[in-house]
Amino acid sequence: MSHEKFKTCIDACNKCSAECEHCATVCSHEKDAQALAKCIELDRYCADMCRTAVAFMSRSDEHTTNFVTKFCNLCA
Repeated sequence: MSHEKFKTCIDACNKCSAECEHCATVCSHEKDAQALAKCIELDRYCADMCRTAVAFMSRSDEHTTNFVTKFCNLCA
């Protein structure tokens, strides 16, 4: 299966997504959360990109590996 070669990257993207969501949540509870609004927004975008990368890698096959690799390079 083609997706197995992405296992390390899938694990890293899952961890990154979780950390970004955690950071956004912690920042949103700060006293002056409004000052961190852009950081929170970027955390959420990063988490979304990581989850999308995981989905693409998980369903990749020999026909989509090139696309998945390009998306992951963009994500990185």
